[in-house]
Amino acid sequence: MNSSQSVDPWLGRTLGERQRYRLDQPLGEGGMGRVYLATDTLLGQSVALKLLKEKLTVGELRQRFEREVTLYAALQSEHIVQVSDHGVTGEGYPFFVMEHLCGRTLGDLLKHEKCLSVERTVNIISQACMGLFRAHEGVYLSQNGSPSSEYVKVIHRDLKPDNIFLVPTALGELVKVLDFGIAKLQSNQGVYTDTTGLFLGTYRYAAPEQFEAETTLDERADIYSLGMLLHEMLTGTDPFGFGQATRQMNGGAWAVAHVSKDPFPMRVYRGCEHLSPELEAIALRCLQKSPDQRFASVKELSAALQVALGNMGDRAAAPRDPSIMNVPDPIYDTSTQANGETTASSIQDVSD
Repeated sequence: MNSSQSVDPWLGRTLGERQRYRLDQPLGEGGMGRVYLATDTLLGQSVALKLLKEKLTVGELRQRFEREVTLYAALQSEHIVQVSDHGVTGEGYPFFVMEHLCGRTLGDLLKHEKCLSVERTVNIISQACMGLFRAHEGVYLSQNGSPSSEYVKVIHRDLKPDNIFLVPTALGELVKVLDFGIAKLQSNQGVYTDTTGLFLGTYRYAAPEQFEAETTLDERADIYSLGMLLHEMLTGTDPFGFGQATRQMNGGAWAVAHVSKDPFPMRVYRGCEHLSPELEAIALRCLQKSPDQRFASVKELSAALQVALGNMGDRAAAPRDPSIMNVPDPIYDTSTQANGETTASSIQDVSD
């Protein structure tokens, strides 16, 4: 047992009605809660249990955590992680129980494989679209304890590789969208969630409008984030030419890039010359600054990807050159300006 496990007071504890869930080991930690591998002692099976952090048990953050439980219960899709139970600890900390997924996140996959084939990329993004379509089309939720339900649309607004989970199955890779903890809800009566006016999301993958406090987000914000994922999965890097500099990028630099920098076409990146103009156009459309210029829905995006995949034929599943996969930097030269901002300034000769 490592030191982080030995000092965690929750490990070994049992929670829930009749002390049903035993916390066995930590699985991860986010902004609002810790996730544990737990045992459902009633059914004798493994589950994942998310527990709200102690310091966040009051106010709006607790309401957001509890709303996440309600969302998962309403979002019935094989492409969204499913919640089976919820409760409150003896100390007053809310928790909910999810299916335990065996596999790995897209983030972990990209750390090891750098770039993916077109076929695998389209499969992953298309399945994510299926889950998001269920959220975007709307669900019935009870708001503020009201006994009546209201029809609301759900915008994820934190799509990133670590929130896309890949489960190997006998029928192929099954994709699950995770973490609706900062989702925005929209109904005919208005927008629910945060009144703080603070940025919520992950800077690297956020749509330009997420940096504007007065802007009402819709499903096209998620489409922008899918465009960021699509670009990264196929090129191994970001669409703004930062390359290895992304490790040192702060939130402000990402905000400037999303709001004011044009994304580079994918085919000018080293090793991406085989990508079709059609696929490249799809990624660039997702990454348009104005939501009106993006795909109108994830269903439309998924359909476009399927057409592009079919038109590529055998090239879509062709393995990538390992030497190229280990060099994910774009062929654009990056230079640091006086203000410390890294920009792509010129196209370089790709010959060695």
